Amino acid sequence: MHLRRIFFLIIPLLTVISLSVPVRAQQVDPPFEKYINHPWVDSVLNSLTLNEQIAQCIWIAAYSNKDISHEVEITDLIRNYKIGGLVFFQGTPEKQAELTNYYQKISTVPLIIAMDAEWGAGMRLDNVDKFPYQMTMGAIKNDSLLYEMGVTVANQLKRLGVNVNFAPVADINNNPLNPVINYRSFGEDRENVTSKVTMYMKGMQDNGILATAKHFPGHGDTDTDSHYDLPLINNSRERFDSIELYPFRKLINSGIGSVMSAHLSIPSLDTTRNLPSTLSKPIITGLLKDDLGFRGIIVTDAMNMKGLTKYFKPGEAEAMAMEAGNDVLEFVNDVDAAIGEIIYSVVTGKITKEEIALKCRKILALKYWVGLNKYTPVKVENITKELSPGKTKVLIRDLYIKSITVLNNKQNFIPLRGLDTLKIATLAVGTANNITPFQEMLSNYTSVDHFNINLADTSNIGDILEKLKSYNLVITGIFNTDQRPNMNFGIPEKLNGFLNSLLVNNKCIITYFGNAYAVNKIPSLQNADGLIVTYQENTFTQDLAAQLIFGGIGASGTLPVTINDYYRAGFGIETEGGIRLQYTIPENAGMSGDILNNKIDSIVNEGLLAGAYPGCEVMAARNGMIVFNKTYGYHTYEDRISVAKGDLYDLASLTKITGPLPALMLLDDEGKFNPDATLGSYLLEFQKSDKGNILLSEMLTHQAGLVDWIPFWEETVNRKGTFKRNIFKSEYSKKYSVEVANGLFLNKNYNKKIFKEIIKSKLGKKKYLYSDLSFIIIPKIITNLSGQRWDIFVTDSIYHKLGANDIVFNPYTKYPLSRIVPTEYDSLFRKQLLHGTVHDEGSAMLGGISGHAGLFSTANDLMKLMEFYRRMGNYGGEQIISKETLEKYTRVQFPENNNRRGLGFDKPLLNNSEVAENAAYPTKEVSDSSFGHSGFTGTFVWVDPQYGLTYIFLCNRVYPTRNNNLLSEMNIRTRILQVLYDSIASN
Repeated sequence: MHLRRIFFLIIPLLTVISLSVPVRAQQVDPPFEKYINHPWVDSVLNSLTLNEQIAQCIWIAAYSNKDISHEVEITDLIRNYKIGGLVFFQGTPEKQAELTNYYQKISTVPLIIAMDAEWGAGMRLDNVDKFPYQMTMGAIKNDSLLYEMGVTVANQLKRLGVNVNFAPVADINNNPLNPVINYRSFGEDRENVTSKVTMYMKGMQDNGILATAKHFPGHGDTDTDSHYDLPLINNSRERFDSIELYPFRKLINSGIGSVMSAHLSIPSLDTTRNLPSTLSKPIITGLLKDDLGFRGIIVTDAMNMKGLTKYFKPGEAEAMAMEAGNDVLEFVNDVDAAIGEIIYSVVTGKITKEEIALKCRKILALKYWVGLNKYTPVKVENITKELSPGKTKVLIRDLYIKSITVLNNKQNFIPLRGLDTLKIATLAVGTANNITPFQEMLSNYTSVDHFNINLADTSNIGDILEKLKSYNLVITGIFNTDQRPNMNFGIPEKLNGFLNSLLVNNKCIITYFGNAYAVNKIPSLQNADGLIVTYQENTFTQDLAAQLIFGGIGASGTLPVTINDYYRAGFGIETEGGIRLQYTIPENAGMSGDILNNKIDSIVNEGLLAGAYPGCEVMAARNGMIVFNKTYGYHTYEDRISVAKGDLYDLASLTKITGPLPALMLLDDEGKFNPDATLGSYLLEFQKSDKGNILLSEMLTHQAGLVDWIPFWEETVNRKGTFKRNIFKSEYSKKYSVEVANGLFLNKNYNKKIFKEIIKSKLGKKKYLYSDLSFIIIPKIITNLSGQRWDIFVTDSIYHKLGANDIVFNPYTKYPLSRIVPTEYDSLFRKQLLHGTVHDEGSAMLGGISGHAGLFSTANDLMKLMEFYRRMGNYGGEQIISKETLEKYTRVQFPENNNRRGLGFDKPLLNNSEVAENAAYPTKEVSDSSFGHSGFTGTFVWVDPQYGLTYIFLCNRVYPTRNNNLLSEMNIRTRILQVLYDSIASN
């Protein structure tokens, strides 16, 4: 045939052939490969005998929580055989670091240190924060977080002296009954799994830790645990190509350095009966190396697993694994037998010396890549603290936040709104009588009643179900389940029936703290008004699920696996976050936790030691996130009751901005109140007095000319110090109904005399002079304009909407005294320790309910109100007071009169940025937009919108006497405020 004709016939044929051959993607080299012929590698390899080269391929298990006999055994193996590496399991960071240094010191060739740390070093070591399970993170949409995790895990492991991580799990879990992979997989979708394992891998390898994809060729579709038996997988080769091998192929092309082989029987890939894939040459060499082109290090799964040892004796399995193409034998129990059998394989020609040398060369190249040619001992000091810094906690928290998945949200019930309309019970199912962290966090947001049910004891179930009928919302958590399907996920037999009974009578939000697959075992969950899955049960998930329900954070997670036809992989309902406070750590808000904790502790303890106060509570938030909340000391100097979160303090003058002021702003919004109107226009009794033309804005800024205060109580006593007749009684009656203190009741008409004294008081010049009188008068205006008693109006319209039910007057009527911090021993007027009743004498004579003093609060609920101010009137998804009104009241009103005050609020000095640092108020760093107030009892709040800061300090510095001014002299409150700014600047 003519050559030209032949040429034209061949060209189309070649084209067809080329099209039929799959085009392999551009493959990235394993990170150590460029060092495989490095002089250091050559030098070490040439110094090793054949036995020692084989020993380099053996990495044995090591523990830092075992006795000296274990350490001796490891020492002997290193010295006698020159093994290549150690795989550390359980123990402590300090001990592992010490042992690593010792083992490296005695090893002729530096050892590879590996860990099986799928969710970080905390998976194996005590006192180290754990990252979430891979299935938990499979619910995250933002895969860049997985890269961040890889980086952080790499830094953890490097700090420990570890070089290799046997992670990530690249198995696609498409069998819900899988007992060994399951929650260790990123899920059932190949694209989701592949994306996440790739990001995790790159995060580690970009930072010097070799990653290991496991368990090749795919352990996701089995219901047998290879730790106990050899799983059989009957899937076709085509199925493996399209599903199981997909992540491994992508990882290999992306440059992963190591792959771990699994102990599986797969007839479609190797027909040899009962042959684990680890020992299969067609699978390890044929498929992994030849077909997929993997050039990195192949590590066996643990050689002590029953999936392997059931059919092969020690040594025999190790030799077959090397013949199959594996480079590293992990968790070898009998090193001598393994080396002996491998030598026999060399002698009999089943494996060549050159193949052994190449395996050893790859391992040595890895050692060079991780820097073991210049080994530096691990620093033991502070290792535990440095393994879990604040930034790591933030990342772990973010991973959990982004994973939590909402499956039901009927009528957009989550996040909860209208707290003033809800009567809430919390129910912990599967726990004893202890309050769970989930329930504790829920109670931070509003008043709730707690219940617990242990389904192992059903004797009280009927009673509890009956009690729950009186609540219009039951927030339920299901606890103490199990991740494993072969344990039926730990679901109690009676759970489904109980939930059915609960859901018949109650609106419910249910959070399942466990494996998502388990939801299919509890059909009643589909009927819940709200259903949340957290995938795991720990403090993180409990805290965050509670915050999600109230809108502190939002939900964005989607199911990584299919639960049933109703809840399929990829399903998840987004919810709104940031509508209420979030509880977190400083680093999450761009602040330094070390600075906050160390400096605030130091300042507070300085005050305690000096006797400035017996105890206190400090709370701070930034951008709506609580970043600091600590209690210190005791209620009194007798050291009997420690200050606890949830204790109530007398707010003193903070009442001015927490009581009448929000009510006025609300009325201003409604067009019922105008600060530019006169006092006489609102209160007839003042019209004809010299105070009738005072502007309310002048009263609110303390420049109305009113005297600073009037000691009303002095008019009730005679010269001998005893009470005048017909003013007080020791017992309650209709006529003497105003309780001034314990066992002391004032004539109900005496308040008229108080107001007459105010009307008759001398009016001075209109210049700044702080006065209580304005805020004694203003509540009357609120009552008249609102049509309600003023304290009820502000409670219903503001506090209860915020969930701030612990801002109260006269707390002795509803709280045990053990929760109320006492103030002064009043030796002149009430002649008793003031405990549960207001400290201020004038407020006491008004029944403890006044606009200038009288409110008590916990720090947590006071924070809600202050944060409401910082957010310019918006909280819980509701604009309660307009932004314009808040801006008006929080800005300086009369700077021309050298008056720094807002309408009710205190403000920084007008020239604050120009004065010396020690003369600034409250500190040099505050912005001009900031505002706050202080209280006589030692309380202080400050809000800085520009920096997103909200700060609360509560103490009883007046115990046992008001003459103790050390708190102010030492500038305790303002120095702590400055620390908040310092922690921002340094972060």
